[in-house]
Amino acid sequence: MSEEAIAVPNRPPAANRRVIPVHLMPAEQQRSLAGRYAWQIKTLCWVAFVWAFLGWLNDAWLFQFGSPMWLNRYTEQAIILAFGVWRIVAEKNPYTRKRLIILVINVTVLWWLIPWAWPFIEPHTGYLAGLPAFPALHTPGTITFFLVMTAVFLFGRRVICGWNCPCVGIREVVGFPFRHAAHVPRSPWAWRLRHLKWIWFLLYLGAMWAVTRPANNITSGFLGLFAMLVVLPYFATMLLSPWLGNRGYCRFLCPYGATFGLLNKVGMFRIDYTADSCIRCGKCEKVCDMSIPVWKMGLAHQGKVDTTECMGCGRCITECPTGSLAFRDVRNLLQPSLRQDRKHLLRRVDWRRMAVRWRFAGFVLVMAGVLGGAMHYSGLVGTLNELPIRMGAICGLPVISW
Repeated sequence: MSEEAIAVPNRPPAANRRVIPVHLMPAEQQRSLAGRYAWQIKTLCWVAFVWAFLGWLNDAWLFQFGSPMWLNRYTEQAIILAFGVWRIVAEKNPYTRKRLIILVINVTVLWWLIPWAWPFIEPHTGYLAGLPAFPALHTPGTITFFLVMTAVFLFGRRVICGWNCPCVGIREVVGFPFRHAAHVPRSPWAWRLRHLKWIWFLLYLGAMWAVTRPANNITSGFLGLFAMLVVLPYFATMLLSPWLGNRGYCRFLCPYGATFGLLNKVGMFRIDYTADSCIRCGKCEKVCDMSIPVWKMGLAHQGKVDTTECMGCGRCITECPTGSLAFRDVRNLLQPSLRQDRKHLLRRVDWRRMAVRWRFAGFVLVMAGVLGGAMHYSGLVGTLNELPIRMGAICGLPVISW
């Protein structure tokens, strides 16, 4: 059945089901619902969006003040860190709090400190218009690109869109006060507008082709055009967040999200839905920033929510009062009895459990190791022209032409 129109059978709830309107639920049970914020907070967040845009504009076009960190392309990551602290402290959903902590750490280390302070070139295939600073997951042909595609196939789009993406990060922490606007365009025509991103996906396929061809005016010109068609809507949707919500770009325009979404469909990730225990309270749909009709889709698709739109944030699962929703990925093949529902996810973030503390300590050690490795190899690997020579010297291999 198409996602265009999800027909829900005329099946009344069982007699013992009690439908609780979301607006009547106690406040402590509405942790992931979009709240109302004062205009001063919204103004501050909108100014932060403007600041991030000016930083990129200065780094790419204006070249003022020597492109300092407070006004360059990495200004966005600094803003994510600052607002991320606020969001982590304010967040009431324990699973979302953990996700925000990991998201902010990943963005700070992988997307800011390493590319800005200790950049290095990762091995790649094909022609690249610029120097790929780790992690170059959006650049086809790099090691990171292939590793990320594999991880998304196994675990779903959430490994990037939920836990390790600056595009999502700034919308999660700065755009949070605008979440309420995301629930305005929920009509059928707005749901169909999600197909706009497939236009950008086709352009992305063209970019994949261009980077595998020799450098010439056509390939470099197309890559430049593609970059502008991605960057300008990226920042424009930030500035329109008061009207589009904090997911305007993710929902309608992101070519990378479309790529990961396809892997959602053909890979091992989906959300399982149990109709017998569902009380049709609609909370899963209320907390979804991507406006997915979660329980209706699960009912219409025989217990499966496997849309390309799901970013795997887990809000619908952790806020389901009856545990009727559960993640499914490659781990379920290895452990068939595993059910990643509300109880399981909240148990994984219960700080009172020693296993949770050990896992977080391991994550911190891994990130520290990555940062230390970047500091070391940024001096060893060198520039794009030096890469073949230095990689050969480091690995004891003959010099080859890339």
